Amino acid sequence: MRSKIAIREKYSAIRKKLSKERRLEASHAATKQLLKVMSGFNHIISFASKEEELNLWPLNKQLADEKRLLLPRMISDAEILPFQVKDIDQELVLHQKWRILEPNPEVCKKVSLDTINFAIVPGIAFDRGYGRLGYGKGFYDRFLSKLSCPLAGVGFKEQLLESLLPREQHDISLTDIYLF
Repeated sequence: MRSKIAIREKYSAIRKKLSKERRLEASHAATKQLLKVMSGFNHIISFASKEEELNLWPLNKQLADEKRLLLPRMISDAEILPFQVKDIDQELVLHQKWRILEPNPEVCKKVSLDTINFAIVPGIAFDRGYGRLGYGKGFYDRFLSKLSCPLAGVGFKEQLLESLLPREQHDISLTDIYLF
């Protein structure tokens, strides 16, 4: 079994090498399919994609327009809280340490965890056993452990491992994976 560090390095490199065309194709397919999958859900927590991740901006924009978008905000180095975002062009700020866009707490409303009825989860790699490899800090696993809704891992097809990821007791399994 390979180490999480080695897998993280390999799949981070694979993601970075994807062409602009491949990324655009995947983003379009993700928006189209995920909107269908999430049609019955009112409060969806997504994520603001980093440059190397699957671009969910079009999907998030649609969800925000429909008043269904929740995005995570790092409250501390160990805690994520969900906020409702109604305008992704105006209501996001850059987290200085992690270099990710997140809801501005001055204009976005914090929502309770039990409000969330669908979660879109990022990852560096995924496996067929609904395993997910994140960035290694445990933020998402701690956050996901508090949710009682479908947890959908989202990424590129190239992020799928043929073997199972190494698992630790704190790792949270997903309920589904959508790779584009």
